[in-house]
Amino acid sequence: MLKPFPYILLLFIFQCTTIGFHEKEIRENISFGKEETIRVCLFTEPDITKEEIKDLFTAWNEELSLYQLKVEPIHLQVLQRPGFWGTDILGYLMSTPLTKDCDRLVYFKGRTWGDMAFEVLTLGIFAGVGIKLEIQGAVEGQSNTRGYIKAKYQSTIQLLFTSPKSTLIHEGYHLLGCGHQLFMKDCYEKIRDVKLLLADPERDPNFFPNLTTSGKKILNRSQVLTYSNND
Repeated sequence: MLKPFPYILLLFIFQCTTIGFHEKEIRENISFGKEETIRVCLFTEPDITKEEIKDLFTAWNEELSLYQLKVEPIHLQVLQRPGFWGTDILGYLMSTPLTKDCDRLVYFKGRTWGDMAFEVLTLGIFAGVGIKLEIQGAVEGQSNTRGYIKAKYQSTIQLLFTSPKSTLIHEGYHLLGCGHQLFMKDCYEKIRDVKLLLADPERDPNFFPNLTTSGKKILNRSQVLTYSNND
């Protein structure tokens, strides 16, 4: 009988690096229509470079090409972090309205001395009891239109299991309404359904739509605000 550790390790890797395991044959039998563009408005911290932004979006676009999608970055602002914790960042994003040029909001978190100290602490906890406390990114669950990633890190334990590129791809699936699943079939269907909303007569033609986790349509920015305020 196998010890439980390999199963825990597999679950940890799965949760940190992917939204689910790809099913190529199923994906290739789903029609995702023509190529469409999602405008992603971006907040970054001072230590995030233009080259890093370019590399991250290149990786994201490579993944989205599977679905005839691409993301266009619109760099709004370089700013200091609104708080240390991820919840502080999500709170800031939830209070920031989507402007007419934004379909999604993403925050690229950098790496401060405080982050480095926290990395050392979490590495010690992981080595001692096998629990990893550090979160690399998240998307709010009300409208799935805002999220952040840790875009810069160097610790061995982080790089062993994930990377900024894989984190962005992971959170990018959440920004298309996907949840977590073992295999990707449900996510493929969700992306197809989101793209079908582009033809909905009630959609704001200047907004790339989305679906909430519960399947409710988001066809315009006022609905994004409504879901954010209600939750």
